[in-house]
Amino acid sequence: MSRAASHGPNQAVSALSERLGDLLALGDDAFVERGPALLQAAIRDPTFFDGVATDPAPADSYTRRKVVGDPGSHVVRFMEWPPGYSLLPHEHHGRPCFEVLVDGLLVVVDMVAHEAGHDEYELRILDSHVLHPGDAAVVDPRVNDIHAVYSPVRSRSLHVYPDDAAFAVGYCLGDNDRYTRTRFELDRDSSRP
Repeated sequence: MSRAASHGPNQAVSALSERLGDLLALGDDAFVERGPALLQAAIRDPTFFDGVATDPAPADSYTRRKVVGDPGSHVVRFMEWPPGYSLLPHEHHGRPCFEVLVDGLLVVVDMVAHEAGHDEYELRILDSHVLHPGDAAVVDPRVNDIHAVYSPVRSRSLHVYPDDAAFAVGYCLGDNDRYTRTRFELDRDSSRP
């Protein structure tokens, strides 16, 4: 367990969390429009990573560890992605989120789902982004509620969510090139989606 989890967040992390909470008080739009710049600025402070760590990712999954967040509040999680890992298309149940790449390289693909039958969907790509260290990617339900992530090399990123939801909704490809929606329960700090 990281020092951040066992001793509480450091001053730089606490300040970021407070500012993110202030943005959320203004609404999801302010959170997603101004939050990424706050996180990008925060990680340029070398003290931000004092006591902030993530678990090494095994070859077949990513890891996630809470940096800061109280129950019922926004949360920052540190993730590590193994080389060649693809995270299935997923949504965050109508809430925004964003991430900033700390090191490595990530490809983020934004998508939209169209119903194609009973409980079946076709996904259309809206855009894709190659993230380099310091770059941000945003999930904004007004524009792109679904995204997939690919890590061509070992990478680490910080993700900010407006709440610490215990589930996500993924899109699993079926035999007929259509997707079905599947709810995934999330461990609070795990290597699961």
